[in-house]
Amino acid sequence: MPRDFFCEHSRSKSRVLVLLAHPAGPTCLQTVLTCRDALLAQHAALLLSLSALHGALTPRQQATAHKVVTALPDAPAASFRQALERARAGVWPTNASAIFTWPADDPLDRVHEDGQEEEVPVSGTRSPGDARLADLPGPVVRVVQLREFHVYDQAKALNAAAACGWQPLPDEELGEDDPDDLVGAVMFAAETTGELPGTDCLTDAQEGHLLLSARGDEVADWSAEPVRADFGAGWRLRQVPNPHAAVQRTADAPPACKEPQPDFASLFPRPAACGCEKDDCEKCSWWLTPRTADRLFCALAWLADTAYDDVAELRDRPVIDEDDGTWGFFSRLPRVTWHQGRQWRRGVARACDDLAGDLARGQWPQPTCAAEEMVLHLALDDAPDGAEFAEDSPSHTTLPTHRDDYDFDACSELFFPDHDVLRLYDRRHSDTPEATVSSQESCPIPAALQPDEWFEDFLNVNPRSPERGFRR
Repeated sequence: MPRDFFCEHSRSKSRVLVLLAHPAGPTCLQTVLTCRDALLAQHAALLLSLSALHGALTPRQQATAHKVVTALPDAPAASFRQALERARAGVWPTNASAIFTWPADDPLDRVHEDGQEEEVPVSGTRSPGDARLADLPGPVVRVVQLREFHVYDQAKALNAAAACGWQPLPDEELGEDDPDDLVGAVMFAAETTGELPGTDCLTDAQEGHLLLSARGDEVADWSAEPVRADFGAGWRLRQVPNPHAAVQRTADAPPACKEPQPDFASLFPRPAACGCEKDDCEKCSWWLTPRTADRLFCALAWLADTAYDDVAELRDRPVIDEDDGTWGFFSRLPRVTWHQGRQWRRGVARACDDLAGDLARGQWPQPTCAAEEMVLHLALDDAPDGAEFAEDSPSHTTLPTHRDDYDFDACSELFFPDHDVLRLYDRRHSDTPEATVSSQESCPIPAALQPDEWFEDFLNVNPRSPERGFRR
């Protein structure tokens, strides 16, 4: 597969060379054409590089290519035309004898391309992989990169990645929507050269900052919280006249909820006393206020959107993949759930919608299963951090105020019969994701809290309709 094109110049001639990649050995150079005009050689190499990268030349580039063909002698002109077609196709026919392959009985010690012996982990002496932020003598900079690729020629992209050494996942690990592991091929290219024939890079953005122990920062491998980054809303949306077309989401707080918003002032009016005549009656002395309901509704809606996004992007992959920092929702669940599949995760996303639906109907969010209990705990954790967007939202600031506003501690006490589901965060369970077997001798997790039982209805509440479906 052609990776790039270069020129070599001498007093008497210039050569155009192609850098070829193949799976059986290192990249190598081969001659494409030889001519006496250095400028023609440079133009030819540039046009070939553009053709290999984009698959087709623009009309202006095609006109320049025609001028090069016309100016070259017949033999190099024919070689240039053939090379253009090969670069466009992304395949370079080559005899096996013309490329170098590693011998099976290599008598020399194999070394990496950077010249370091395979047994010498240089970074391990300067920056041990198990070190915490406070153990490292120098500053640590975290860089999070966002890249999006348009694959306009899937076959070309897959062939090019394979020629560079990429291997697809086994068939049993691939989903129906990506049977050829196109995602893996593009990720392989992004981690290496960043370029792949048959693809165009649409977005390439970075966000970076210093990690500071005094601020509570920690390196990712030791971080108790998921690593998140906020790249903001798309800059092109600034040109869209509809102000509701762009909803910015931040890593620290849920975004403003999408219209239409429930009228929480009408849904949660100030209740009358329940008539129990007890001095310590919590229902008489506490009110789920409109502002509290609105904030909790936004948190649940954000969790649902994030969970559905995770399902759509990452499907059945376990959360413990190397890039688990890309998970926005499911990495927050106990580790015993990290190997669950796509349908199970959709059920958790729907649990967020079900609880948000309770609030939209003017009811307290009432968990009907363990999954709903877990996501309601997460929403109550997130809701207090929504003050910034809530204060800027006219629909929120116009709601009536009350001394019980944002009393999420009381919500935690009154919405749950118990907090047993939080026991799954215990280290005994967190470090043993395989502990979901049914044998109680080898697994201390109660049967009702096993992830496979998370959607079993509680006996003391009305079950939800099994025909309600999924939003996505």
